[in-house]
Amino acid sequence: MACSGGGGHGQPSSAILSPVTPGSLSTSRTRAHSICMVSDFFYPNMGGVESHIYQLSQCLIERGHKVIIVTHAYGNRKGIRYLTNGLKVYYLPLKVMYNQSTATTLFHSLPLLRYIFVRERVTIIHSHSSFSAMAHDALFHAKTMGLQTVFTDHSLFGFADVSSVLTNKLLTVSLCDTNHIICVSYTSKENTVLRAALNPEIVSVIPNAVDPTDFTPDPFRRHDSVITIVVVSRLVYRKGTDLLSGIIPELCQKYPDLNFIIGGEGPKRIILEEVRERYQLHDRVRLLGALEHKDVRNVLVQGHIFLNTSLTEAFCMAIVEAASCGLQVVSTRVGGIPEVLPEDLIILCEPSVKSLCKGLEKAILQQKSGALPAPENIHNIVKTFYTWRNVAERTEKVYERVSGEAVLPMDKRLDRLISHCGPVTGYIFAFLAVLDYLLLVFLRWMTPDSIIDVAMDATGPSGAWTHQNPDTTQRVENDEVLDTPR
Repeated sequence: MACSGGGGHGQPSSAILSPVTPGSLSTSRTRAHSICMVSDFFYPNMGGVESHIYQLSQCLIERGHKVIIVTHAYGNRKGIRYLTNGLKVYYLPLKVMYNQSTATTLFHSLPLLRYIFVRERVTIIHSHSSFSAMAHDALFHAKTMGLQTVFTDHSLFGFADVSSVLTNKLLTVSLCDTNHIICVSYTSKENTVLRAALNPEIVSVIPNAVDPTDFTPDPFRRHDSVITIVVVSRLVYRKGTDLLSGIIPELCQKYPDLNFIIGGEGPKRIILEEVRERYQLHDRVRLLGALEHKDVRNVLVQGHIFLNTSLTEAFCMAIVEAASCGLQVVSTRVGGIPEVLPEDLIILCEPSVKSLCKGLEKAILQQKSGALPAPENIHNIVKTFYTWRNVAERTEKVYERVSGEAVLPMDKRLDRLISHCGPVTGYIFAFLAVLDYLLLVFLRWMTPDSIIDVAMDATGPSGAWTHQNPDTTQRVENDEVLDTPR
């Protein structure tokens, strides 16, 4: 269930991410906010960003805020849907371009987003993920409409290849006049500040979290006659699948009582299938394919050791989930991973086959000698580290800060774009900002804000869901269309 667990204040020094960095943030909530989460990535698509948006929204609803989510349509899932606790989701009919991200011409989304923002009386736009075109569109339009904006960056980028250069330039434009930015680790903060040329004072570090009730150990599900290494990851280059293909034959040859369980799907799966075929490891390497989030725990509890071979990672939720299930974690020392778990719960290695094999052998010897802590003890430690209630409290402080800030008027916004984004990019996007403003004026003339119906609040101080279901405690997911866009 969302928002379960404690307050998350018992972290060891090696695992804790300090409170929101700007010292001026208030320590208590003084008002309820109307928040719109925007991203291309949401349910039924499953992943770290999707889970973060859903769990954070549930905890903010619990704390008395109104929260809605805007994403693009997934198949037949269009219009408005209500999820647990009255969480309203707008599935907009926008064309998907690549990897579940929508195509953007910047202006085509303004009529829809403006109508939603006005109809729901939104005061804060919270966009998620650098990969989401809709998130960038929402930031751009929200600033044109004079709304406060917050952005959460979930990824790390390089600085050398063409795609990174283009993405970083887009991020510079999107974030140059965004009120506040949230990163999930200090490494991620440093990366984002450098990529977007930001003032570090407007960037906070708030980690991801895990629902400990969803990831509990079950030692009876694993066989102690063999040692099982579990990998749950997308099988893509960035996740180090090529390293995994080198590790499997080397360790299987050295340890006859060693098995691998690999969950996940991706273009690199063919490499693992070739390794399994070449070394005749069909009975020792299980490829499970794509997993639904509800099935991840049942896979994790079958193992003794969790292996993460990522080449870049901002936070890595997978290692927290694995540790919560009582597994010893072996991971590459990249990105924000060294900040996530204390040293006694993770073995950090360089991103090479030799180093990872050495780390795994250390974990195997500890397992055989009985030196590893009991799974229940690991779970009890990890469940105090990162909880969604703690994440919601810290995000709420960011909302308090930005709600008191002034939104830049158009003339100062244009000056900021030109001065911050360079003489070419700055003038181009300043021109687009003017066009966006003129289109907004036209839309307001065609359909004034005053005649747009105000939507009934499902959540928030006067939420209909809360009043109609005051005693509802079980998790309900209603996939029926309860409302339709007007």
